[in-house]
Amino acid sequence: MSENNTMDMKVEVAENNKEIVPEIYDEMGIIGAATKVTGNITTKGHVTVMGTVKGDISAKGNVIISGSVTGKIKCSNLLFESGVLTGDIEANNLVSINESVTLTGAIICKDITVVGTVLGNITATGKVGLASTAVVKGDIKSAQMGMEMGAKLDGKISIA
Repeated sequence: MSENNTMDMKVEVAENNKEIVPEIYDEMGIIGAATKVTGNITTKGHVTVMGTVKGDISAKGNVIISGSVTGKIKCSNLLFESGVLTGDIEANNLVSINESVTLTGAIICKDITVVGTVLGNITATGKVGLASTAVVKGDIKSAQMGMEMGAKLDGKISIA
C-alpha cells in the first residue's frame, strides 16, 4: 500500500468516527523505565508510562501504565498493565486493570474490566466486569455488571 493510501485511510477513519481526533495518530509519548517526570503531561495523542510520573496526565488518546503514576489521569482508554497508580481516573471509554496491580482512586469511565485491585469507587456508564482475581474496596455504579466466582467486593452495587 502506498503512503498516499495510508493517509487516505486515516482521514476516512476520522471522518467516520467523530470520537477519533486525527491528531492522535501523530503523537505518541513514551516515559522510559529509568525516566522520572515531575509535573503534568498534556497531549493530543497517546502516552505509555514505564517510568515514574508525579503529576496529572491528560491525553486525548490512550494511556498505558507499566510504571508508577501519582496524579489524576484523563484519557480515552486506560490500560494499567503493572506498577502503581495513585489518583483518580476519568476515561471516555475503557479502563482495564490487570492482575497483581493496585489502583488507589476513584474511576469514572464507560466500561471497566478489573482483574487486579481497585481501592476506590467505580462509576461506569456501561459495563463493569470483575474477574475471579479482582478485589474492589469501594462502591460500584453502572448500567451492567458481571462478576466471576472468587471476585471480592467490599462496597455497594448500584445498577441503573
